[in-house]
Amino acid sequence: MEEQPETPKILDELSRSNSAKPASRQQSTARKRFIVVLCSFTVLIGSIALLGFQQWTVQQRFTELQDQNQQLSSTLTIQNAEIEQLRTIQSQPVVTAPVDDSAMRELETQQNTEITGLRQQLATVQQQQDSVNAQANLEWKILEAEYLLGLASQKLQLQGDLPSAITLLENADAALLASGSNAAFATRQAIADDLVSLRKEVPIDHAGMYLRLDALIGQVQAIDLLESMRDSFQSRRDNEVQALSVNAATNTNTTTANTNTNTNTNGMIDASLAFLSSVFVWRKWDETPAAMIAPGADTLIKQNLQLVLEQAQLALLLRDHTLYRRSLENGIAWLGRYTAPDSAIGNNLLVSLNELLAIDIDPPLPALERTLSAINQLTASNR
Repeated sequence: MEEQPETPKILDELSRSNSAKPASRQQSTARKRFIVVLCSFTVLIGSIALLGFQQWTVQQRFTELQDQNQQLSSTLTIQNAEIEQLRTIQSQPVVTAPVDDSAMRELETQQNTEITGLRQQLATVQQQQDSVNAQANLEWKILEAEYLLGLASQKLQLQGDLPSAITLLENADAALLASGSNAAFATRQAIADDLVSLRKEVPIDHAGMYLRLDALIGQVQAIDLLESMRDSFQSRRDNEVQALSVNAATNTNTTTANTNTNTNTNGMIDASLAFLSSVFVWRKWDETPAAMIAPGADTLIKQNLQLVLEQAQLALLLRDHTLYRRSLENGIAWLGRYTAPDSAIGNNLLVSLNELLAIDIDPPLPALERTLSAINQLTASNR
């Protein structure tokens, strides 16, 4: 019974809500329609504006084309008029007046005569130029031969280079042949004689000798010196002393017995001499014995021997035959004095050094005096 007063209120609220909903729906639908119409109208206006702009652009282009067409038409009209005018002029007959060409012919004849004279002068000048060029070429070849012969002489006298000197002489002979000079015969004959002399000479292989000395220097440290014989010599000497002591004792007993039995025949002096001869061994040296090396001196000896061989290498490079022989002779003397007789390396070194000592590193070579004198006379005659 207490809930009855609230029912009318609820119904009233429901009726109000039902009456309010239709009004709000109509308003939202109207708004949507307005928006759609507005968008459509905007698109339509934009399309109309774009269409109008394009039409204006086409109209402007059409106007330009009309102007160009008019200009081309006027140009074509002018050209047609000019063509008609040229045709009219060409169709009219040409009236030529008689011309006196005798002066023209005379001038032409004079010009032809001058041209012929100039051609003859040009041919003469060319011949003179060819002869001058030939003479210049001749002198150049002779001067080239002189230069090559000077180089060949320097190669022989300063460097002892036989192959290079032979090549330079051959090139000088070819230059004289190319010169075509008849006066070069004597010089070429001298060159031929020098070539025969040089080809008989045996070239010295200085590089090979240098390398051979270098290999010998590397073997110096392996040489067996006299110091290596000290131990064996000491052991042999101890054995000999021990054997002599035993012999001395035996001889002493024998001497004492003989002295007791033969006192009257042998004196005290004879007994002493017999004792000394049994203890000591007397030998006569046929030659002076080799000196024994002090302990620790083997390194110094090998270094000195190495320095001597290096000095021989330097002399070989300098073509100093005197220093080369003295260095090798000193090396042979050192080996003979300090090397053990049974040392195989030492004996090989001695053999190699003796072979190198027999080679003349600076043999006398031809001086090319006759050839140089002949080429000097030839160049002097051409100046």
